[in-house]
Amino acid sequence: MAQFHATIKGQRGGASRLGSKRSGIVANINGWDAGIRVEAFHEDGQDTFRVYATSGSNESSPDVLLGVLRQRGQDNRWICKMQCNE
Repeated sequence: MAQFHATIKGQRGGASRLGSKRSGIVANINGWDAGIRVEAFHEDGQDTFRVYATSGSNESSPDVLLGVLRQRGQDNRWICKMQCNE
């Protein structure tokens, strides 16, 4: 059974992918000089998501961790640690 489900829609329509607790799932959305990456994985019995700012398709600089969202228990509450440098 899939733990994660990702969807995307673009010029040629939509697509979806599944990820298990073991495999996790990664999504990248890039412009030429800026982008974002989201990694979803299952750790210690909880869903966890890491969000990164990237330098897009250009890949000219290291990725920057923007934040981590982690499920807290089964009651759909989340622990959110975000950081942004302006």
